[in-house]
Amino acid sequence: MRKRNIIILIFTVVIVGSVIASIFLTKVTPKYYTRYGVELGTNVEISYATRKGNAKEIVDKMFNEFEKYDRIFDPWIAGSELYNLNHSDGKWVKVSPDLLYVIKASMNFAQLTDGTFDPTIGRLVPLWGFNTDNTKSWHLPTPQEIQESLKHVGYKNVEINENEVKLLNGVWLDLNGMMEGYIDQMLINMARQNDPESSGFVDVGGTVGIIGPKYGNQPWIIGIQNPRGNPNDSIAYVKLYNGYVGTSGDYERYIIVDGKRYYHIFDPKTGYSNDYFESVTTVSTRSIFSDGFGVFSMVAGQSAMEKMASKLGVAYYAINEQGQVIKNGEWQQYEYKP
Repeated sequence: MRKRNIIILIFTVVIVGSVIASIFLTKVTPKYYTRYGVELGTNVEISYATRKGNAKEIVDKMFNEFEKYDRIFDPWIAGSELYNLNHSDGKWVKVSPDLLYVIKASMNFAQLTDGTFDPTIGRLVPLWGFNTDNTKSWHLPTPQEIQESLKHVGYKNVEINENEVKLLNGVWLDLNGMMEGYIDQMLINMARQNDPESSGFVDVGGTVGIIGPKYGNQPWIIGIQNPRGNPNDSIAYVKLYNGYVGTSGDYERYIIVDGKRYYHIFDPKTGYSNDYFESVTTVSTRSIFSDGFGVFSMVAGQSAMEKMASKLGVAYYAINEQGQVIKNGEWQQYEYKP
């Protein structure tokens, strides 16, 4: 009789324990909804979980936002806001809050880096053919063509007056150095407004922003692509509970002429890409630095990168042209070793 009571008691405890565990796990580990797509000419992945049960609805709304961002930021679509600004012939143009924010952030970083990071290299991009996905259009311009385009480069040719912008001297803006991080930030804000306790990440073209820790208390593990490997070949990993990680590299849009690699991140002083790094990965608590710092470093080189990282408080993992890894002390807190 006593044995039967103990068995019943144990069975009851197990059932109650299972129910409590089920409730706890349901609260802490809601189901993730993940969607993939191609937006703004790049791969996008969003994974989201919320106890409100509307993860798919919110992710679909986030993807719908890309239609708006296309109309704002794509400089090659006639009629987009940035296209119209680039073709405004030196007139004052009223711009949207989204475009104004990214222009201001880009200009502030240009000033901070004394023009090493420069958002006015827009005319160089089509000159090399890198404004299209058609690799047959990618080519090496003549020195004369590059010198002519450089006459229309210089961040000091951008004037801002409240919500109006004027471009002087025929400069064209290219905002890719800040745009993806900004979009990450805006989409993450949407997710958190829906549920401050929600979890997931937003990946726009390899710039990854964290909505919240995985399952509420675990880090997301993000691979860093081997710049001389295939897209699924990770050379290192980071663990993130929050913040942003982004990589700039010489391996996406590039050509090789007479054994030399030319890629899409241009030095605004020369009109060519530099040979300092194969890639630079940045971890930051600020979205605008997730790409901007990498672009700056690819142009500026190791010494300038180290000084700027100390000033901004970012972590970096760089691979130089000899394949050597260079990382700062801040990187250790994010490094993950499988």
